[in-house]
Amino acid sequence: MLATGAPAMAQDDSRDRTPLRSDSTGGATRPRGLLRRLLDGLRGASAPLASGDPLRLGRYRILHRLGQGGMGIVFAAEDESLGRRVAVKTISEPDDSARKRFRREARAAARVNHPNVCQVYEIGEDSGQLYIAMELLEGETLSSRLQRGAMSLAEVLKLAQGMLAALQALHEAGTLHRDLKPSNVFLTAHGVKLLDFGLARALPKPLTQSLAGESELTRPGLLVGTPRYMTPEQVLGHATDPRTDLFSTGAILYEALAGRPAFLGSNTVEVLSATLHEEPPALAGDAAVVALDRLIRRALAKRPSERPPSAAAMLEEVSAISPDGRGASRAVARPLTRLAVLPFRLLRPDPEIGFLSFALADAVSASLAGLPSLLLRSSASVARFASDAPDLKALASQADVDHALTGTLLRAGDQLRVTTQLVEAPSGTLVTSHTLQSAICDLFRLQDELSRRIVGELSPSLAVREAGPRRGVPANARAYEFYLRANEVGRDWAHAAVARDLYGQCVDGDPSFAPAWAKLGRCHRLLAKYYLEDVAYNLERAEQCFRRALELDPELSVAHKLYAHHQSEMGRSRDAMIGLLRLARENPNDPEIFAGLVHACRYSGLLDASLAAHREARRLDARAPTSAIFTWWAHGELERVAETADPGDFELRACALIGLGRPQEARETLEAFTRRPLPRVFDSICRALLALLAGEPGAIERFAETLKYKQDPEAFFLFSGVEAYFGDAERALADLTRSVEGGFTVPQALREHPWLATLRSSPRFTRLVEQAEAGRRLARDAFHEAGGEALLGGFPLA
Repeated sequence: MLATGAPAMAQDDSRDRTPLRSDSTGGATRPRGLLRRLLDGLRGASAPLASGDPLRLGRYRILHRLGQGGMGIVFAAEDESLGRRVAVKTISEPDDSARKRFRREARAAARVNHPNVCQVYEIGEDSGQLYIAMELLEGETLSSRLQRGAMSLAEVLKLAQGMLAALQALHEAGTLHRDLKPSNVFLTAHGVKLLDFGLARALPKPLTQSLAGESELTRPGLLVGTPRYMTPEQVLGHATDPRTDLFSTGAILYEALAGRPAFLGSNTVEVLSATLHEEPPALAGDAAVVALDRLIRRALAKRPSERPPSAAAMLEEVSAISPDGRGASRAVARPLTRLAVLPFRLLRPDPEIGFLSFALADAVSASLAGLPSLLLRSSASVARFASDAPDLKALASQADVDHALTGTLLRAGDQLRVTTQLVEAPSGTLVTSHTLQSAICDLFRLQDELSRRIVGELSPSLAVREAGPRRGVPANARAYEFYLRANEVGRDWAHAAVARDLYGQCVDGDPSFAPAWAKLGRCHRLLAKYYLEDVAYNLERAEQCFRRALELDPELSVAHKLYAHHQSEMGRSRDAMIGLLRLARENPNDPEIFAGLVHACRYSGLLDASLAAHREARRLDARAPTSAIFTWWAHGELERVAETADPGDFELRACALIGLGRPQEARETLEAFTRRPLPRVFDSICRALLALLAGEPGAIERFAETLKYKQDPEAFFLFSGVEAYFGDAERALADLTRSVEGGFTVPQALREHPWLATLRSSPRFTRLVEQAEAGRRLARDAFHEAGGEALLGGFPLA
């Protein structure tokens, strides 16, 4: 096919003058412009010249039309002086603004001489008619190619390299593209060509300066770009820089690899809302697919500062990704299906089965967890969306899900009827509905049947037919009822003791039910750590329960995940890390596993690995809770801690604000927290920090007293920083010793955290750093041996 690689001026002007419409795939588009007709519609065809068409423009003899749009016409022409065929693009009825834009387009394209950029030969004017002469290309646009489906990994890597090489040249020449989209990417037999520089502009100096100087070419109040590929900063009217083009590149690469746009919506507003607030589903496949998805996701970061710093840097990372295996050239990615099981709604009040609203939804989610093409959102995380008519648009946007399961419960005598609907989000399209009935005493069979049906309905959208939900069958119905009741009660830490007793009744009735042992271990750990109840006994009992769960079911994911936190806090973070890495190899699509690795890697001193695990958890679930804020604290990133702390991380946020010289904000944070019902240890920490801020006599002693029953070595590290900051070096060194000897071996934090600066001249401190370094080396070697780099993204780990 012969087609011009000319930038499409007509599309630029139609964007300014013509309202958006929805395309057949539910995306926001513009009316078909000049290049879209030219490049997508023509297959080696041409149109004859019409009456009034020029026969010559400058030195170019016009041969025939290639396409026409609202702004002008593109002709095939012959450059008689050089004997070559070219594309000549014209502008119809230009006003001053259109003429300036047309000239700017030509200058932007001509500024770059690069094999991946369509070459502009000349801009001219003949009898008042402006024209641009440029390359005539053979091939097709990326938008045409994507109509046939997703591309293979090898194809997308080649596409990425060509696009980024072109952008590197463009940016180094001082120009942004600002309108990257599949129809502006042309595929030839010799590689990629970037087209359409109608929205290109010079880089601002500095990059953060206002765009006000562009007002004559970009009308106030109008979006500049194509909605599906626009960046958050373009949507919000903020300044753009080279990372703007990287975001659009990420959106294009995602669509090419996944076979679906990164940001969905049935109209422009929905697409732009998704761009601002939603994340596309993670992509699954081989290691190279996951590596490319990680890079794409960084390019799609909402904040420009979190994207790759330049096209050159992103190109370097793309070039380092190499497909493995004989079938790599055909390897494709698949978007993971994201499902939320909403709490079931009781059709009439019934205290006997009220616990099932959350408990049954949690049980269904748990039984589906681990399926390789499915990501589950916990019912607790989506509970606020449960209602008679759930807001599926809000659910899709705020919880990043593609499907939701809603249901109702109704008891009649000893029978329980469950009616469910599986719907797509945000559209609300019904996938399937089911009504199941079972005896209340046989809740497990009911949950199991419901899980199997969900898998059956979703399997067409999954990559392969899944093996089915994991089956952990309790020995008797009464034990399972205790388990479900405990799950419901245990959602609130304040009721950990009640949950402990219910799990205890479950394992009394069925000593072989491993999930109950794992959850029982968690209750004992919480009671020891946060409520300081019989600490030694509860910690020992937690260890026994976790071990029992894993003896009964060595592959039980929930047991490994819960046990890892206990192991880390008991000085065995290396064991926890190795176990979680093994689990991640078996199920690389479980964000909770990587959230556990954030914790275990940090305790082991592998801060870069901890943050890589955080990124992997967030790749899979953009809202996955992790302990990365503690890793940032260990890095000494006080500003980031203050900005990102959740309400539950009150002590870290308060300490960060203190370190940043904002004591009043720290005081307000602590005072707000003390007004809530708190576990004993949190209340003590809050009040001790307030006393330190107030300069009360004996405040440092009161603060140190809060550590009296602590077993967590990271707590000793955190508290030693506070003690050093407030001038008690002796206490700080004593608690740092307990921290390192307890298994928190983080030499980087010891060397670099600003609050420990006053301790670094002490020989005792030097010995602690050496001891921590020795522990970190053991963890690093174990991490290498367990294949941690491949699982977390292949970063350097010294």
